[in-house]
Amino acid sequence: MVDLTKSFSSPELIDDGYDTSPSKRIIKQIPSYRYLKSSAGPSTAKDIGLETIRNKCPHFGNWLCQLENLNN
Repeated sequence: MVDLTKSFSSPELIDDGYDTSPSKRIIKQIPSYRYLKSSAGPSTAKDIGLETIRNKCPHFGNWLCQLENLNN
């Protein structure tokens, strides 16, 4: 399996079109993922951890900060 994260500075940059979205790339290598997408994503995010995701995905991290600061 190809590790695309090594080809991009951030996982956020992997998605550059409909046919190259992360889920489409995964389905090409693991066809059964098509039916697991809605459960595998949250499970994988839980395994990785929010702090790691925030560090690797700065746009997502900034968006979360904005949400967290809505009450301030």
